[in-house]
Amino acid sequence: MSEKRDLWVSLLLTLAGVCLFVLNTSAGRTGLGIVAFSLALLGAVACLPIRVKLGQARNVSFGIGLALCLVPFAPGVGTSLVTVLPWVVAGLAFLVPLPTLPERARVFLLAGALLLALLGLLALLGPLPTSLTWLFLAGAFHLAVQVLQARERKEPEAPPGPRVCVMGGSFDPFHVGHRALAAAALRQADRLLVVPAGQAPHKLGGPEPTDFHHRLAMAKLGVEGLPRIEVLQMEGRRSGPSYTVDTLEVLRRSYPPGARFLLLVGADMLQDFPTWREWERILEQTTLLVARRPGWDVEPPPELEGRNAVLEMLDMPERDVSSTGIREAISEGRSVSDEVSPSVLAYLREHGLYGAK
Repeated sequence: MSEKRDLWVSLLLTLAGVCLFVLNTSAGRTGLGIVAFSLALLGAVACLPIRVKLGQARNVSFGIGLALCLVPFAPGVGTSLVTVLPWVVAGLAFLVPLPTLPERARVFLLAGALLLALLGLLALLGPLPTSLTWLFLAGAFHLAVQVLQARERKEPEAPPGPRVCVMGGSFDPFHVGHRALAAAALRQADRLLVVPAGQAPHKLGGPEPTDFHHRLAMAKLGVEGLPRIEVLQMEGRRSGPSYTVDTLEVLRRSYPPGARFLLLVGADMLQDFPTWREWERILEQTTLLVARRPGWDVEPPPELEGRNAVLEMLDMPERDVSSTGIREAISEGRSVSDEVSPSVLAYLREHGLYGAK
């Protein structure tokens, strides 16, 4: 719904105020006309923040309540308390809704509404003063609306969204082990986000990583040909260490409600997971997708017990290849053609990375 369409309640209240002002002025009741117009205009302005904060349904309810409160200002309706009070009570049913009530309280309110409705019927038939008819009926209407608005509402569950796997790392360089990991993750996820780190926190104090734009380019070359993958450069724009909890927070805001996030971690990283920044929040937001690594136990660390941590195992062929080993091999002049893709190898040779020629 567009913003212009959302203004219809305010426009109708303003129109009602103008009509009441004209009718009262014509009947010689200018003072009441000014009061009615001022009340309608005030309500029209109040509808704007109500629409933004409480939603369209509450905005409409407020408009109906105010319109009912304006009815006694119309010439011919009368100004006696018995005449005016029912309209005011009916208006309050919309203006002041009760909070959520327990089932027993709602039953009592419904019983009260039924009793007032019966009294209104008796007043209409004659045993009770006819002047009380609308007062009883308005009270019944008021209680009935309160019961309706005070019922417990369950928040609609977001439909299951895509499984989005997040694969972070320095990728210095991106090697065939990373590619095999990405291909395996795609079998358990609908989409894979490869996120090269700006500065990995666990590598602070060590040697400076290769410039981000090189690592980003090698990651893009390394996943060529794999479907449903996006290589993100978001960490290159951020100053300071790249903390996973911050990355996930940004990514979650980029996807609709219902998207389920998986965080791809190696078995070696799983053992150190409780040392990560705000690791409890990470567990609340994601499922840990744990990839096996040679020589590492995939049992979760004891800190994860009782945390309702959700872990999934990633089955894939074990390959003993590492970025550190590749950098050392290149600096020593040894071949790494079996450990990086041809396009990545051509890139690092072209730019002379790690001493490649």
